[in-house]
Amino acid sequence: MTVMTPTPLTGRPANCSDAEWEARQDLAAIYNALVKYRLTDLTNQWHAVRVPGEEALLTHHYGWMHDEVTASNLIKVGFDRTNHNPENGAPNPSATKIGKLFFEADPATNCIMHIHTKAIMGVSAQTEGVGPYSQAYLMIGGGDVIGYTDYEFECTEDFLSGLLKAGIGKKMIVEAWHGAFVFGRDAGEAFFRSFYLDQACAVQLEVQKSAAGGATLRTIPESEQERHLADMAASDWYGYEGALEWHAIRRRLDTEMPHYRT
Repeated sequence: MTVMTPTPLTGRPANCSDAEWEARQDLAAIYNALVKYRLTDLTNQWHAVRVPGEEALLTHHYGWMHDEVTASNLIKVGFDRTNHNPENGAPNPSATKIGKLFFEADPATNCIMHIHTKAIMGVSAQTEGVGPYSQAYLMIGGGDVIGYTDYEFECTEDFLSGLLKAGIGKKMIVEAWHGAFVFGRDAGEAFFRSFYLDQACAVQLEVQKSAAGGATLRTIPESEQERHLADMAASDWYGYEGALEWHAIRRRLDTEMPHYRT
């Protein structure tokens, strides 16, 4: 296995368009924001964005910590698996395979996050899946937006076809015993959904502990779920797509972790 030290680049790679550079900064922001909000898993997890106007995606060199990722040391990988930035190392193979799978399947998906926090992993082992225990469950859109599949270490053709089937019409997929794949039209939407999926799972585990201690649980009734989700969808001041939060997160990163933009 080749181990690389993150390249201390401070500018655009050659032939990088304005649109690609903006996408690079958004993806680097995701990696660093996950550190800030304690949603990382050492050097594991991967995240990817579509390169605008190209049959290619961006992701990081497998083996780097999230806060080592910057806009310039990300790797552009073509859907034909061509590594356009070999000087930056090699990507996680599952990032290129699964990223290509969903980017080609849905032109509206421009960001994919593969996240496995303790809370998400904990709930992924429950046969009932993510339940209506908190507002965070509503923030991700309720249970209908979540697909489910079993964990596989290798990205075989059978696994990929099953993964694609599980993701049809969904905003995220919970992979049993492992984590989740979260989709977004942009980086902000994917991060928003990932953040609140983790929160929904964390609350679920906490209230289940309370139930084990004798507390009586109150889940959100189905009629109330429908009412709240309808109100949220009709809101003209808050879209539940993460735009407000993402602008704020980027502002905070510009102050606290500005290296991500370089």
